[in-house]
Amino acid sequence: MLLDARKAVIGRLRFRTCNDCRTGRILSVWVHDTWQRQGLGRELVNALLARRPGFRWSTTGQTPLGRSFFSAMAEETSVSFPQSGALCTHLAGRFTRAWRRLVSRWRPASADTTIHLP
Repeated sequence: MLLDARKAVIGRLRFRTCNDCRTGRILSVWVHDTWQRQGLGRELVNALLARRPGFRWSTTGQTPLGRSFFSAMAEETSVSFPQSGALCTHLAGRFTRAWRRLVSRWRPASADTTIHLP
C-alpha cells in the first residue's frame, strides 16, 4: 500500500504468489486519481519485482489503460506480464475452489435439467 503524509491510502497493489513454483499473479494496481501519472503504480510493481526476483508473472484481465501500463512495465523491466496467463497448480487450486463454491450457489436445486416441450 502507498500512504500519503496523513496516512491515507493513495495506492495499492494486490497479488498472489507461489514460492514453490516461483510464479505470481498481479490482481490489481490502483492509484488514487489525484496521484496518478506520477510513477506510483510503477513504483509498486518495481517493489514487488524486487521482493520476488526471478518469479514468472501474469495479470488478471486488463482495461485498455492497464494493458498500456503493463506493456510499458514489460519494456522497462524485461519481465513479461501476460494477461490471464496460466497459473501454477497451487494458485489455480485456490481460485478453482473459490470459483466452484460460487458456481455451486447458482446451480438449480434439482439435478434434473430436462426440458419437456409440448
